[in-house]
Order: sequence, then C-alpha cells, then structure tokens
Amino acid sequence: MHRLVPLLLICHALFVANLTVPSFAQEADLDRELPTQFWPDEIDFDDTLTTPKSFLKFEIGQRHLTHAQVVAYLQLLAEQSERISLEIFGQSHGGRPLVMLTITSAKNRERIEEIRAAHLQLADPSTSDDVNVEDLPAVINMGYGVHGDEPSATNVTPLVAHYLAAAKGPEMDRILDQCVILLDPCLNPDGFERFADWANRYRGRLPNPDPNDIEHNQGWPSGRVNYYWFDMNRDWLPAVHPESRSRLKKYHQWKPNVVLDYHEMGTNSTYFFQPGIPERTNPYTPKQNIELTRAFGKYHAKALDQRGSLYYTEERFDDFYMGKGSTYPDLHGGVGILFEQASSRGQVQRNQDGLLTFHETIANQFATSLSSLQATTDMRRELLEYKRSFYQESMNQARQQDTRTLVYTCPNNRSRLQAFAEVLKRHQLDCYWLKSDIAYGDETLTKDSLVVPTDQAEYRFLKSLRMRLQSFEENIFYDVSTWCLPLAFNLDERALRRPLPDEALQAVELDQVFPSKFSSAADDLAYLIDWTDDAAPRLAWKLLDAGVRVRVAMDRLVTADSDRTFAGGTLQVHLGTQDIDAAKIRTILKQGADTGVFVQPVSTSLTPIGFDLGSSEFPVLEKPKVATVVGPGISQYEVGEIWHLLDTEFSIPLTKLPNSRLRRTDLSEYTTLLMPSGSYDLTSSGWDDLRAWVRDGGTIVLTGRGARDRLDQLGGMNAANDAVVNDSDATTSQSEEKLSAPSETSKQQPFNSRSTERALRLISGSIFETRIDRTHPLFFGYPHDTLPVFRNHTANLPLSRSAYLNPGIYTPSPLMAGYASDANVAAISKSASVVVVPNGYGRIIVINDNPSFRGFWKGTQRLLINAIFFGPLVD
Repeated sequence: MHRLVPLLLICHALFVANLTVPSFAQEADLDRELPTQFWPDEIDFDDTLTTPKSFLKFEIGQRHLTHAQVVAYLQLLAEQSERISLEIFGQSHGGRPLVMLTITSAKNRERIEEIRAAHLQLADPSTSDDVNVEDLPAVINMGYGVHGDEPSATNVTPLVAHYLAAAKGPEMDRILDQCVILLDPCLNPDGFERFADWANRYRGRLPNPDPNDIEHNQGWPSGRVNYYWFDMNRDWLPAVHPESRSRLKKYHQWKPNVVLDYHEMGTNSTYFFQPGIPERTNPYTPKQNIELTRAFGKYHAKALDQRGSLYYTEERFDDFYMGKGSTYPDLHGGVGILFEQASSRGQVQRNQDGLLTFHETIANQFATSLSSLQATTDMRRELLEYKRSFYQESMNQARQQDTRTLVYTCPNNRSRLQAFAEVLKRHQLDCYWLKSDIAYGDETLTKDSLVVPTDQAEYRFLKSLRMRLQSFEENIFYDVSTWCLPLAFNLDERALRRPLPDEALQAVELDQVFPSKFSSAADDLAYLIDWTDDAAPRLAWKLLDAGVRVRVAMDRLVTADSDRTFAGGTLQVHLGTQDIDAAKIRTILKQGADTGVFVQPVSTSLTPIGFDLGSSEFPVLEKPKVATVVGPGISQYEVGEIWHLLDTEFSIPLTKLPNSRLRRTDLSEYTTLLMPSGSYDLTSSGWDDLRAWVRDGGTIVLTGRGARDRLDQLGGMNAANDAVVNDSDATTSQSEEKLSAPSETSKQQPFNSRSTERALRLISGSIFETRIDRTHPLFFGYPHDTLPVFRNHTANLPLSRSAYLNPGIYTPSPLMAGYASDANVAAISKSASVVVVPNGYGRIIVINDNPSFRGFWKGTQRLLINAIFFGPLVD
C-alpha cells in the first residue's frame, strides 16, 4: 500500500542535497569505485526510473545521507515502480517515519494477501500440512542500520531498492517471482540522523583519512543509540521502544523465512557474515538453522571473492541472546544472518590495509544484499519446508513436557503483570487472565493471575525467554549470558502439569484498562494509597506536582475503614491539611485508581493496628527534583535508561547536567543527584563540594559498574565513621581488566588462550539473588524478602559494619541464571547489593547493580524510584 510522505519532506531532502554538494572534481582518487562500477555485469535497467544520483545530485557514498533523503527517494521510487509499494508502519521516539518497502513481481502482488496467509499457516502446526509450497514465494526481510553510526547499512538501501526496481532480465524475474522482499531501510532513524549530521558537519572538501580527525570520532551520545540512548539491537526481546514494537508487529504479519541484519564494526576489521561461533548458539535453535546459514555463507563468499574483499566467519560473534535482530528469527522458524562491515565512519579512513573509503563499505553491503537474494531464491523450497517443520517440532516438544501451564502472580501489582503480558503478546505468545479464584489440587489459584499455556506454536521462544541456565557449552558470551524475563519482572511462577479450563480464562489485550474500584464521599477525611502497584509512583508525582501535601507511612497499618494491611510506603493524602481544592485532589486520585493503584478512603485518623494518621511515623514527602550527569565519560546506556524511565514511565522531569559543568553547578535546588557508571569531570575540590551538598541534606544515588570507585571519591564507607566489615574476600574489587598473578604451579599458559582466560573471569550479564529489608524505605512496596538483580561487572561492594545500612545483600548461593565463575560467586555471596552511607543530614545510596538494565528490569526499577521518592527519609 502506498503511503505518501509529505511534500515538505521531499522538498527538504532535495534542498539539503543541493545545498551541501561540494565540488567532487578534486576527489577523483576517492571515486574509483562508484556504484555504477560495482553493479553486476550484463544487467539492463529501466532508465525511466529515477536513479539515486539524479535525485540526490551526487553518487551514493559521496556524502552521508540523512534519513529524510532516504525516505524521500524510496517514496519516489515506490510511486514510479510497479514492483514496489511503501508503507509507513510506525514512527520513532523522535517522530521520524518507519518505512517498509514490499518488493515482488506483479503476479505475486495480485495475490499478496494469499501469500501472507499461507506463511502464517506454515507457522501454525494445525494448518501447516495444508500449505502447498510448490509456487509459494519465500519471504526475506532485509533490515539495515539498527545502529545509526554504522552508516553503510542504510546508505546502501537506495541502491538496493533501485536495483530491484529497475534491473531487467531472467535472473531478476526469477528473484521477484520466487521472493517477497520486505526492505526495512533504517531500523534506528533517530540515531542514524544524529550520526549523519556529525559526519557531514566535519567532512571537508578534501576528506581526511586520519583516524584522529574529529570526523571519525563522533560526539556523545553516539549515533549507535536511539533517541533515549538505547542499543536498539538489544530491544527485540523486551520491546521497550516504539520502533521495536512496530517492527515486531510487522514481523509477525509475515514471519519471514530470512532476516538480514546489516551492521558495521571497527575500521581495522574486514567483513563478517554468519554463522558465528557454533558453540555460542542459543540452545533452542535447531541445528538445521546453522546448516542453512552456512549454505547462505557460500553465496556471500562467492560475491565477496569476486570483489576481492577480505572476510571471515565463525569467529567473535555469537547467536545466543534471543533479543538481537539476527537471533530473533532463529527462534521463529526463520534464518537470521548478521553482516558486519569494517567502518570508515566518515568519508575515508586509514586502516591496516591502506585507505578504507565509504564507497567500499557500501559496495560490500550491496554485494551481500544481492547474494542473499540469490540464496533465498535458490533455497526457497528448503526454507519453506524448514519453517513448516520448525513449528511442528516446537509443538511436539511442548506436548512432551510435564509442564502444561505457567501461572504468574505479582501480589497487588496488576500493572507489572500487564506489562509482562504485553511483552508476551508482542511475541505472539498466548496468555490469559484468570477470571476468578479456582482450586487446583490443594492450592488456590487467585483471580487476575496471568496464565500462559505451554502448548503453543511459539513454545521454543517461550522456553528461551524463561531460560535459567547456569551451565553452558562454552562460558564466553558476546552479549549477556541470561535474560530470564520472569526474574527481570520479579514475578512468582508456578508450573502446572495440566491445562486450566477455557471458561476460567479471559484473553489479554494490549493497553488493557481495568475498572477502577475507587469511590469517594464528601465526608472522607483522608485517602491511603497503596505503594505496591507500579503505577503508584506516577500518581505520587501528579499529587506532589499539583501541590498536594502527601505523607508516607514508615511502617504497616490497618485502618478502621478496611481490614486490608497497608505496608510501609503507603501514601496518605489528608484533606484537612491541604491548600488546594478537595475536588481536584479526588480527580487526581481517580485518575491514579484508573491505572491500577489501590486508593482507600478513610473516615478517621485513628487506626486499630499501626500508627495513627497524625503520627510522626507519617512524615511529609518532599517533591523530588532530580538531576543526573550526562556527557563524555558517562555511560550513555545507563543515563538513557534512567531518562527513559522517568520521562516515559512516570512523567517525572529529569535535569541532565553536562559532565563538564557539574563542578560549576549549584545543586542546592535539587533533592537527588543520580550518578550512573562513568568517569566524572571533577577535581578533588569538586568532590569536596558534592560531599558538602550531601552533608546539607542532599541524596546521591550511585548505580552500576564502578559505583564503589565513585563512593571512594566521595569519602568511601568511612564518610560517617562507618567502618566496613573486615572481610578481604568481600571488599577486594576483582578487576575486569587484569589477570591475577600465576600460581607457582602455573607460570606459563598458551598465548592463544589469553582472551578466553580473561573472558572466563568476567560477568557478562548474569542474575543473582539478593535478600532485601522490606521495612527499609528503599524497598517499600516489594512483595518478598528476596529480589533478583542483574549484574554485568565483577567489582564487589563491601558490607557496612552497621547492619541497618545494608538493605540489600547477596544470598549465600546467589547465582540464579547465567554464567559466573566459582570464585566470582563466592566473592559476591559475601558482599552487598545496596548500601546506604549517611553523611551529615544527607546520604549516599549505592546500588551496585544496574537497576534499569535495558529498560525492562521492572523488579529493580522500583528500587531506583524508591531512592528518588524516599531517599531523603533514609536516616
């Protein structure tokens, strides 16, 4: 279906193209390989179609394209070619369109819905045998540029699209007849635009190949990340962002046979295509998938050999984490293939082989784009039969398991269960709400539990997202070693041996709204707000931002109006102490209750159990004003996770202080300073100023990798004469960069094992169990005394000598999922996850793990939110 890009967008793209064209006559030495020179020989073209050069007024590869230019050209091409249709299927955080080209023959286009339906039938074991694949085209999804600073990926797409639109001859007819091509030109428009601006801004008339030139050293944040500074190639599983959510919806409309995933890597590399290291493959990926990937590799090798390009396979990269673009299809009956091209970053850069030009990087990506199409065409029948057998085998595996039903609960936190259910739904996993309490053997399954049958076609994917392996074929990982979603969401899971009756279940819907139970009366004295639901902090902020005076319970209580026990962290809004209209307050409370927060009207301040409403154990909650540090030296990922959480989940403003200005910033107007992983631009006097701010009542929250080092710069654990536990195993930081000295019995090791030995000492990303103090303000609202945390570093945090200042500690056997060496596990078990260091009227809160990892660690995100709201109450 054609969707028109606004005329203004096309005009803007043409304006930019003409405005920025330099004289390329003086660059003949860099033009030795222009696109017309690396297109296949003996191919005729339809010259009525606009070429990229005639549209842009320069050759592809002579400048970095903007996203607007790419979209405008592809729209024009779709209007001119009967082979192509263009659809806008979503938009980025920054409002840029996500576009998809569907390219195929006229014959296929006439029955495109029939073809799509047949592909969905192949993925349904109950109907897959009914599909005749004799004349069914394969579906190939060509995805480019999930990392915006890997520019050859998206810059090649106008060439690929024009070739598929204009090339004529028997071979092109064969490809178009036997394939439906879904071309996704830019998976990360915001990051791509950020990098294009950088590269074009610093490109001179004579491009500079010096790697030290600013053109090759982009600013912070990099173009790799999206609008909120996330790595979008890790978001296929959690689907936190609109780009991923839209893309998953489009993916499952087709469930393609082949997915191409185009990237770049370091300038001193060559070219990589999968398969990667065989031992580092997801355990639920069939072996036939690797065989098919290897068969594709022969086509890529031939294409690159013809070009004289160096390449490699089965090294460095893996196929393990299911949330990457090249691995996700492997667990959905397709074949995902990763491509990595050495990057020139700018126009030309010196590397170990001489000069690497932008033209060359695009040429290689073009070559493997065509080789992928040829391979898909030649292997069409095999790919279709593989998809059929994949889903049939998945269903057979599901029916052979003892577990037939999974039941998830999260006490008094329907928002958390809904968020988890929506992730499952986005991956086409069936899930249901339990309509009412039902008996199951000797136990009762409670209403509103989330029910997930295991007897379903996407069983392999369900099994992988729950995976809690601790033993692996090889203990080295390109990315994380675990990602268990139920642990990330801190859910209770029960495995049942039989299915539940259909009449007891209600289907889950995306963005589901639940009826509010809130009621109010004119004579209500106050309202209590349960802090447990994930929507409660959003309501708290709305109340505070509106000027409502809010108190917080420091311990449990039961009111005279309800027999419900309210835990510490319960908020109180007493109408008699307010300066604003009660009707406005009730409106805000009703809005909060509509999102799932439990709000209880109260008719008296006297409570039968616990402190009365006027007690000093109900201190007034201060409105947070939060700042964090951004800029060179600071982890763009961790800052982005914090920014995204506060901005999109809770609508809490976040001031982003430049690292270079931190020492000159007056912090007196802020309640909380968040300091994620990184190197801070502070002198010793700057650290002294931060300590003084804390002593005057400020709250600093240190998170993630290197938190211990930042704590030391702030005065360490002795900031308030609070000595650490004297345990060398617990306090010694295990460096991730240095190997320990060899023992007397092992003073020599094989040189070729050095990188493996180092990797085995790392924690690439594992899940550990902590024991938490639920009476502590930092853990208000938590349902259990244990909490899974995600960790990707080996530096341990010592325990405070004061047992009251260790609200989160690792359990004696902490490893829950993923890989960690025995030595690392032993050291972690004697250390702290969360420590509070008081200093004067303020405090430093140290969270040694990453509380909002990739935006989906719901269990520990609440810890960060509690630190913001309740940190000033920690004494």
